Amino acid sequence: MNPSIALLLSIAVILVLLRLKLAPGVAVLAGCLTLSLLVLPPSRTPTLMLETITSIATLRLIGIIFCSLALSKVMELKGLLLRLSHTLEAIGPKAALHLVPAIIGLVPMPGGALVSATAVKGLVGRLGLSPAQSTYINFWFRHLWEASIPVYPAVVAASVIVALPLREVVTTMLPSILLIAAAGSVVSWRILRTVNCERAESLTGRAFMAELFKAAWPVILLVALVIGGLEAFFAFLLVLVLVCVQQHASRAEIGKVVKYALGPRIMVLLYAVMLYKAIVEASGAAYALFDDMTAMGVPPAAMLVALPMLIGFATGLSVAFVGISFPLLLPFMGNGAGFSHAALFLAYISGMVGYKASPLHLCLVLTVEYFQSRLGDVYRFIIPPLIGIVVVAVAVYLFA
Repeated sequence: MNPSIALLLSIAVILVLLRLKLAPGVAVLAGCLTLSLLVLPPSRTPTLMLETITSIATLRLIGIIFCSLALSKVMELKGLLLRLSHTLEAIGPKAALHLVPAIIGLVPMPGGALVSATAVKGLVGRLGLSPAQSTYINFWFRHLWEASIPVYPAVVAASVIVALPLREVVTTMLPSILLIAAAGSVVSWRILRTVNCERAESLTGRAFMAELFKAAWPVILLVALVIGGLEAFFAFLLVLVLVCVQQHASRAEIGKVVKYALGPRIMVLLYAVMLYKAIVEASGAAYALFDDMTAMGVPPAAMLVALPMLIGFATGLSVAFVGISFPLLLPFMGNGAGFSHAALFLAYISGMVGYKASPLHLCLVLTVEYFQSRLGDVYRFIIPPLIGIVVVAVAVYLFA
């Protein structure tokens, strides 16, 4: 079968199974088998499965994400996240409404927007915001960093898949912080411009910074170590050990942390994503698709936008849109000295937009439920800045 057609069929299988509410890892594994059986000899599939589970790239990815999830759980159990939110509420109420979810967002955790929603509940009540407005601001600024800092698993996965150093991927995506913040602030400014609220009792500058550092030091140290050049796995592991020691984590707490970080759903998904990448590479399907689309005259920008956005919307998972779509887009990104950082930026931003708008996105669903808002009302606030972000990313790709 034509590898391009087989590739599209495998994506369709994944999307249909996700629509049927199968676990994302299972859906991606089914897509792997579909593609492999259609384009590779039957004996090649078990070989690729074994090679993937024992590869350094897969083990590194699993190790980093295990430490990342474990770190977020330790910080939650030891009250560092709650302390962080209380410290930030000592500043002006409107600024705090943005900063509380943004700072908590430095630590990736499934459904983490619920943590920040709990922290700002009293504040949105004093400001008199509607449920949809509260949901929007909390959700949007909770995800300010997700495309750009190395504590997020999808950023690590992108580094592995495109075969770039993690520091280079982070540097490429850093402008997304300003882009997301600016687009989101336009909407939140319109929401808050007529709102008045008295400033709460504040800390002195030195006391505020001291409290902020005491709560956020693990994240600050982690980001500094990775950007400073330390291998990501060792940076995560070092910070995790330091937090456990400094916070005197008990055996019971460490047991909870390990159980949480080794959750089978995420581990199966990570393996499935790496297997899909291996099968796409072994079959040459991505390059066949590239050749076919070039012959059809489809602009590369259209593929860099559409595919990650579709997968992100269908899965509601950042790791999934990176793992499924990026192997297919490698021909559009180039390699070595010819690698296009603008293409990487556009693909990641597009996937993030689909992911943020997805009704399967756990943070969105939980925040809507917490504030008792309606998803349709929340979309009225979310969609315009998402469109703006994609337009800017396309412009960067076309004119960079």
